[in-house]
Amino acid sequence: MNLREFRECIEFNIVHGIRHAILGLGAPGVGKSQIIRQIGDKLGYKVIDLRLAQMSEVEIGGLIYPNEDRTKTRWLSPEVLPDEERDGKKTILLLDEITSCPKRVQVAAYQLILDRRVGQYRLPEGTFVIGLGNREDDDGVYIRLAGPLADRFEIHYIDVDFGIWKNDFAIPFGIHSYVLNYLSFNPDALHTQKEDPESMIFATPRSWERVSDILKCDSNLDNPVVVNKISGNVGVAQAMQFIHYVKENDNLIDVDDYLAGRVPAPEEADKVTILINAMVDRVSFLRYIDNSENLTVEERNEAEKIIEAVFRFGIAEHIILGFRDILEVNRNLVKQLFLEMDRPEINKFLVENAYLLGI
Repeated sequence: MNLREFRECIEFNIVHGIRHAILGLGAPGVGKSQIIRQIGDKLGYKVIDLRLAQMSEVEIGGLIYPNEDRTKTRWLSPEVLPDEERDGKKTILLLDEITSCPKRVQVAAYQLILDRRVGQYRLPEGTFVIGLGNREDDDGVYIRLAGPLADRFEIHYIDVDFGIWKNDFAIPFGIHSYVLNYLSFNPDALHTQKEDPESMIFATPRSWERVSDILKCDSNLDNPVVVNKISGNVGVAQAMQFIHYVKENDNLIDVDDYLAGRVPAPEEADKVTILINAMVDRVSFLRYIDNSENLTVEERNEAEKIIEAVFRFGIAEHIILGFRDILEVNRNLVKQLFLEMDRPEINKFLVENAYLLGI
């Protein structure tokens, strides 16, 4: 499954109050931890992130000590676990790196996952447990979960999906346009872990985010420091391809010129993709609106202007590509806008290409 589907599975449990633990397994750097924090922000849950590979069994299971007259034992509960008074009633306990931690730490987490308690400590009622880890073939530290522990999880395998990363993360969180345009042209470059087994450097969504941060500080690709920093994040081969692509496509159509009708639509697929990315970025605000009635006059005008501009592409394949990307921002709302605009030429195109557009 992709990250969006994984997020939906977790949100299903939270919305319906199902406190079964969920485990997500996927390659490093694909955004697993980040999606949990996004869920917390969206639903109002505090995320308590425990990196199990860096912890001991005592930090999870707590410490046993004798009482005053040494006739019984008592239990010191770990401070890192959710505390309702400190953290509130709504928490997500994120057990990250669960497939990279020693067996004894996994065993310590077992009772917490199985019985929602450890020693005298009990997880608050409003706490949901999410585990994250890597798969056995992800070329990282991997320690197989014991059968009884794995059986206590609802387990999902997460794959890299460029479209989901682009629409759910890159555009909303402002990934630099150079990175977004290059990866739209070459989506296989989003994750290249298997590309060079002799190198420790490979591209991931996480490392492209770091490249974006660098470019926001200095986008001069002739600066040796910038070039070296990009290479150190995604590898030399990928960095050279990226820099070559950006320099070859620096003479692009300005989105404002195109929207205003001052220039015609480009015919080159690369330039169309880059223009569509810029147009989709303009309507990213639609992602957070449930109904067209909640749009301001300015927001509605902007959205309708983008939709009409997509229809001005001279090649049907480019129109379909643009509509698909805009639909991905907020499918239900964009469909509603199509109907309310009631443009005969747009309606005709949608009817003729409904299957290709997935509507």
